[in-house]
Amino acid sequence: MRMGKRRAGCLALFLLCAAGLAWLLAAETVLRREPARLTPTAVTGAPGLDGLYLYEGPLTLEYALPERAEGLRPILEIRQLYAAAELRLDGAPLQRLPAGLGNLYVTLPPDWGGKTLALAMEKGPEDPVPSLYLTDSVMIDEQTRADTSLRAFPAAVFGVLFLLALGLFLYGWLEGTRPWPVLLLSIAALGQAACFYLQNFSLFSLPPALYGLALCQSRALLFAAPPLYLLLGMKKRRKAFAPFAVLPSLFYFVTAGFQTVVPLFSGIAVYAGLAFCVTIAALLVCAALEVRDGNPVFRRFLPWLGGSVAAIVLLSMLPAAREGPRASILWAFLADPISWIDTELFYWNSLLLALCFLDSAAALIRRVAERETEMRVLSARESLTREQLAVVRESAAALGELRHEVKNHYLVLQNLSRAGESKRLDAYLSTLVSDVASIPALTCAPHPAINAVLTTMLARAQKQGIAVERRIDIPETLPFPDTELCTVLMNLLQNALEANAQAPEGARKWLMVDLHIRGFHLYIGVENSCFAPVDYDGESGLYRTTKEDPSVHGYGLKAVQAVARKYRSELVLQCSDGVFSAATALQMPE
Repeated sequence: MRMGKRRAGCLALFLLCAAGLAWLLAAETVLRREPARLTPTAVTGAPGLDGLYLYEGPLTLEYALPERAEGLRPILEIRQLYAAAELRLDGAPLQRLPAGLGNLYVTLPPDWGGKTLALAMEKGPEDPVPSLYLTDSVMIDEQTRADTSLRAFPAAVFGVLFLLALGLFLYGWLEGTRPWPVLLLSIAALGQAACFYLQNFSLFSLPPALYGLALCQSRALLFAAPPLYLLLGMKKRRKAFAPFAVLPSLFYFVTAGFQTVVPLFSGIAVYAGLAFCVTIAALLVCAALEVRDGNPVFRRFLPWLGGSVAAIVLLSMLPAAREGPRASILWAFLADPISWIDTELFYWNSLLLALCFLDSAAALIRRVAERETEMRVLSARESLTREQLAVVRESAAALGELRHEVKNHYLVLQNLSRAGESKRLDAYLSTLVSDVASIPALTCAPHPAINAVLTTMLARAQKQGIAVERRIDIPETLPFPDTELCTVLMNLLQNALEANAQAPEGARKWLMVDLHIRGFHLYIGVENSCFAPVDYDGESGLYRTTKEDPSVHGYGLKAVQAVARKYRSELVLQCSDGVFSAATALQMPE
């Protein structure tokens, strides 16, 4: 119970910190004040406001400026002005604007309040209608900072993701695994970091075609990398998912990636993202099938994806709850999927990229843990080998000494028998039996690994004066890895020896080990005397360690429990009336 509360508290603290950081970053990209948009009050040379988009020819837009307010001197912001134009204030020329400026600022004179502003231009068939706003230097500075932050924060996030993924790849390279899928994630993250970084440059700092090529290719890498990473992680469904992962990525890479170099592709690139909708559907189906087949990659990935999607859907529905269904992001996407598809795919693949990185990190942590476990098992096996060799030498020395004395023993027995000394004969035989019993056994079980553990651990028990009883009925081979069998036996017997070591002076120390086949299960049971209280953990079903440093102890029963659950069993522990028992029945693999 305490462990569950601790985990819940840690998770709540992490989510609170994440929410606080997200709020802080979002606050840096939202303006406290917005520029005031000007709406044309009169149109000259065009049929009206509704027909401006398709109009071609001379155009004059008139705006009624509000009365001057207290504060800084206003600035006129003009957006999307690509044709040559002229500004007039109450009919008097104010400023001539050359073609191709795009967005610009014009400072209004001190007496601008309440006057009429006119924008005269020659509108082309593809020129957008300019938008005019009233702003000031403070708002311009805030807008610049917000725009910079809006691109700098994602660039930093993707940059950190690139470094972490590259670190995972280099670590795997040094370890000899060469995880190429992780390198794919690293390249995609680097592309997005460069994409957001380049957006802070002036549009003319690079040739337009090259600038657009860099931005579009980085987006193509982001869309292609997560499906390809997940494709390489599949087992049985790889061939089925391959066309849905490769073909849409290739199509998007060519059409959308090179649309600034090949103008013919610009019309197709608008619809190129729709192909990834098929990729998403195929990915969800194949991921569910991989989970059913027991693929560990997707057993981690799919719950993460489901939880993330559920959270995003709930967040997108908040505006709908306040302002009605039409305010929902989902409603806007369904109403016009073509204009939203590229943006939604960016967020979707960014989510997939983050989840794939988490999967890579989790796999690395799992490999490190398995390697540490393997090293501990190897160290234990080496220790067992040394102890077993000592047992063999001890047994051989005792047998050699007994061989030299056996002739003398026979002569003594013969003389005692002839003399009719039955009591002395009985005492002499008892002494011989005790001497033979003290010789460590060389064979406890036909299974080599189990025999190595039993001979070593039971020899330790005899040296500690522990009465040992064993019931061993197993074949020479078992369908379990030797390392897992040794893990179960070594930990249970080690705990039994440690429990007996706490016996008070004169108390009887004993242990009993039982191994036999029960149907389709291997039963492993150890019972021993118990002289100290135990601390039971109801959440894990195990007993907590009572040693001085619990941070480096208490993992033995957890390891035994993990092996038991792997083979569809449980570790059953009981302690009552001075008897401690531990038992499990491992199901035979098919």
